[in-house]
Formats: sequence, C-alpha cells, structure tokens
Amino acid sequence: CYVAGENVREVTEIPIDHDPIPRMSEFFEREIELAAKCGLITGFVDPGLGFYYDNLEDSSVRIQHQMKTFLNAFRLRKLGWPVCNALPHAFECFGEEVRSAEPFFSVLAALGKTDLLRTHEVPKVAAVLKTLGVY
Repeated sequence: CYVAGENVREVTEIPIDHDPIPRMSEFFEREIELAAKCGLITGFVDPGLGFYYDNLEDSSVRIQHQMKTFLNAFRLRKLGWPVCNALPHAFECFGEEVRSAEPFFSVLAALGKTDLLRTHEVPKVAAVLKTLGVY
C-alpha cells in the first residue's frame, strides 16, 4: 500500500497534488524492487486510499483525491503488477444512501482499470461491473 511516509501510523498528511500517480509510481518502484530482492515476484499495488490523513478531513478534498486516483490507476499498471483499490463510503455525499457509494466509486475504478476492488457491497458492485462489461 502506498503511504506518504515511513508507515501509516506516523503519517499525518498526504501530499495533495494535481497528479498523484508519479509520486505513487516512484514509491511502488522502490517497493517492487525490494520485494523482488526478497523473492516476491508478483503482488498488487494499492494506492492506500483507505488510510486516514489529517489533511483529508475535508470530504471534498478527500473525495477529489480518491476519484483522481481511481481514474488514473491504469498508469500504475506499467509497473507490471495489478492494481487494488478500496472503495470509499463518502458518507458526507451519500448520507442515508451510503450503500450506493461503493457501487458509484466502482464505476470510476473500473474506468481507471483497477484490477481488484475491495468492497463491502459485493452484489451491487458485481452488478455494476457486469453492466459495464456489456458495453
């Protein structure tokens, strides 16, 4: 998982930039090299969108960052490993319809070519992905 620092327990802020993919790519290149030295030849890269950062308390900033990352996840595939993304809830936007959030975000993740989705809404997300596959 991508983490903006030594480990997720010690990081307070994540860089919010126009394009997070180059920063994440650099991180994963180092991690994949380390994994290869330890004998691990395949795995997943995970942008770490489920981690808590102090500067993502503003829901609009957090959701923009998540959506930008989902839509650009295909660019991480150049590293040779599939991409995994956790789907968010976005309570602030979805309110009582919070169970619709993960299916919504699955569309963006699918458009960005995410290979593995972590979701609590398996039947709903599966139906959305099946429908996208019809096109």
